[in-house]
Amino acid sequence: MQQTEQRPSAAAAAPLHLVFVPFLARSHFAPLAAMAAAAANRGEDLTTASILTTPHFAPLAPPSVAVHVAPFGSPVAHDDFSLLPTNDASAAQAFFAAAEAALGPALASLLHAHNNNKANNAGHVAVVSDAVLYWAPRVARDHGVPHVTFHTVGAFAASSMVAVHLHRRRPDPDAEQEDPPPFAVPGGGGFFPPAVKLRRAQVNEEALSHLPLFRAAEAQSCAVAFNSFAALEADYAAYYETHQQQRLEAPKKWLDAAAARSVVYACFGSTCAMSAAQLRELAAGLRACGHPFLWVIPSTTTTKEPEEEERASSHGMVVAGRWVPQAEVLAHGAVGGFLTHCGWNSVLEAACFGVPLATWPLRAEQFLNEAFLVEAARVGVRVREVTTEADREAVVPAEAVARAVGRLMGGGEEDVARRARARVLGDAARAAVAEGGSSREEWARLVDELRAFYERKSGAPLMSLSDDDGHC
Repeated sequence: MQQTEQRPSAAAAAPLHLVFVPFLARSHFAPLAAMAAAAANRGEDLTTASILTTPHFAPLAPPSVAVHVAPFGSPVAHDDFSLLPTNDASAAQAFFAAAEAALGPALASLLHAHNNNKANNAGHVAVVSDAVLYWAPRVARDHGVPHVTFHTVGAFAASSMVAVHLHRRRPDPDAEQEDPPPFAVPGGGGFFPPAVKLRRAQVNEEALSHLPLFRAAEAQSCAVAFNSFAALEADYAAYYETHQQQRLEAPKKWLDAAAARSVVYACFGSTCAMSAAQLRELAAGLRACGHPFLWVIPSTTTTKEPEEEERASSHGMVVAGRWVPQAEVLAHGAVGGFLTHCGWNSVLEAACFGVPLATWPLRAEQFLNEAFLVEAARVGVRVREVTTEADREAVVPAEAVARAVGRLMGGGEEDVARRARARVLGDAARAAVAEGGSSREEWARLVDELRAFYERKSGAPLMSLSDDDGHC
């Protein structure tokens, strides 16, 4: 039989460059550096690798791997996190912040430069970063680049943290036992394989407290890798993967089962924290509003009480400490209203999908955004009135939350008109970004003006602009 040669497509043949970003500790750097060397030494031209790190760790990189060095001013006495005193929480926090300040912008600059070089056959790029660098998936996503979360711990340890977070009882502050009896982590039936017993002393409370933050970041990755091998921990890697998929699919499944335009979506952004007292009032207000709700609690939440209270609720779902694709939620046909902090990104997403808002600004220009939504666009309902600085810090009672949501989702003449205006706004927003729409036309006009500026300055027309993604 005559064989036809299968030529790879241009996309398949394009080289892939992997940028590895280890955490600034020797025990974390070594496994990622080994992965980078393995990628660079595959014996083919289609995969290259580089490491982004600081001057202290650059000499430790494998010779076959290119190194991007980011200046790092350590706020403590060491450039290696593993050398910090184990009991100095403030030094650890300062080190993490300094690492993000050094590596975050450097990673963004690398990805931006690569995107701008696509026309020169630079190929594709992906990021592989340490799991504790919770900001890295966001940087990759902002540049349209796939991201892989790499755990330097084993799959059993990582899965144990997840299982403990889900199944253990919280420690009793009044208990006098020095070493409480072990608690069981259930096994079988999709749970932890097999059932194990752990003592509280085996659980790192500090690591457990950061788990929601790391899991929220990990949800933005396209893959998760462990520093292990299948024959050793395959069951636990499968447990981790299955649980992560279930966590991501659960909100969509819950929305799919809800009636059209019946759900209130509540979210206050990823950086706006509320006090424990305010969270309790918000939870009570959502329960009392008479409408099903999907409440996303950011990782900055100071308590988990509302999450625990709502787990068994039949009329609401709480997603705590992890990222949720907000645009997809607002686009879902079950969502009829949005309880929001009035961050501008949230405002625009709600506008694009024609969703009216219950406004609860917390800081910065959010109060001005609320005034626009309520008084100018007339697609918003105020949760509270803020007339003094003290009003900003006052706890909003559950009754006010329930009342605002009732108006947002109500059937009165004013409520129906508000929803109609939101739908009209959604139609206009989608038209603006469609082919020939006002936003596209204005952007094209700006690019033409910038081109004309250089033509006037040089006296000669430009050859071309990069056709990557609109950056100028």
